This record gives sequence, structure tokens and C-alpha cells, in this order.
Amino acid sequence: MPGLTRPEADAAARWLAAVPEADRHLALAEVALPVLLSDGAGPYLLGADGELILVLGPHPHIAGVHVAMGGQPSEHRVGAVGPLPDGGWLWLARAVVQDEQRVPALDSVAAVAARAGLAAWAREWAGTVPSVGA
Repeated sequence: MPGLTRPEADAAARWLAAVPEADRHLALAEVALPVLLSDGAGPYLLGADGELILVLGPHPHIAGVHVAMGGQPSEHRVGAVGPLPDGGWLWLARAVVQDEQRVPALDSVAAVAARAGLAAWAREWAGTVPSVGA
């Protein structure tokens, strides 16, 4: 995972082995960025593609799931993430949207009522879910 410090990479190596190879592109490593302010949100995560992702907060309807976003200003990665049992995080549903779609996509994923609905959200936004399901 590009952008990780040596200790972060060592920690990621321990939990990443448990992520199915088909889903490793959805894996997220927690990173410490003390100079960035996020006004109560967090943690910061680093994607397999090197994109910085911010966990915005707990999902309002689905326990153990969080709403997150990051990426480039013209291509925002938005969706739902969840912590893995042995460390790390995984996108449970992710879409890449243009700037003008960011807020509607975040509102839409926050409105999903149950974990099973994340796959439908991803289909609606031409997104991705793990091969093992959300």
C-alpha cells in the first residue's frame, strides 16, 4: 500500500493476509496524520491505490458501519467502510463520483437502512462491493 510508514506497513501486513485477494483493492489502512484537522471525524485511512480517505462518522442506521469519503476533487471516493476484526478497514460499498455528485452520494449512502442495502446503493452509483458481500 503506497504511502504507509514502515510501522503502518508492518501492521497492515498482519491483517491484510486475511482479506481475500479479490477484495484487497478495497482494503484501507489506518494512518496517523497529526497535522490534519478533521473536526471530530476520523480516523484517516489510506487506500490500496494511495488515496487518503476520511471516516466521516458512524452510519446513522447500520451498526458497525461508517460513512467515508476521500480521493481527488474531481473523483471523490464515497461510501461505507467497516473495521476488520484483526485491524484495517474495508470498503463495504464504494463509488467514484464527480464533485457535483459527492453530497448526493453521501446522503444516499447515509439513507441506506440495512447492511444488505449497501450492494443496491453501489449498483445505483456504479460502485463496488467486496466479493464476500457487504
